[in-house]
Amino acid sequence: MTGLRWPLRLLLLAAALVAVLALGARGVVTPPDLVLVVVVGVALVSGSWAGALTGLLGGWLLDLAPPVADPLGVSALGYAAAGWLAGTARRRAGHPWWWPVPVTAAAVVVARALPVLVDLASARPIAWGALAWEVLATATVGLVLVGLVGRLEAALVTRRWA
Repeated sequence: MTGLRWPLRLLLLAAALVAVLALGARGVVTPPDLVLVVVVGVALVSGSWAGALTGLLGGWLLDLAPPVADPLGVSALGYAAAGWLAGTARRRAGHPWWWPVPVTAAAVVVARALPVLVDLASARPIAWGALAWEVLATATVGLVLVGLVGRLEAALVTRRWA
């Protein structure tokens, strides 16, 4: 039986990417990183390997989405590392309600580390305030959405669709 887990993950990544692009088109300067929220949700439920692979796919989607500013593959590597890190924070017996906030904040910092290093190496200015706002906004949104992604994956497993 083929599972619906990976097609659902790709659908969630695409929907998160469209939402981030729509927020950017509406004038939101630094929207919360909804793609990373999906990556963290998958990683907390399925572990490091699934988180890293989902992060790699989400990073590739972001690398190919307009406006392309960073070199190709920089986001994919950062998101794969963030997915791996979030997967190491997985708890088999469940986690408290506040657990997605520090995990998502750490994942944003890890995902943004490589682009910040590229900007520093090329002497481009870095908007530290916007970066701090993105960490705060993504961690806050992750408090609600990471649990929803986890429940969606758990529903697939209990119904044997995964």
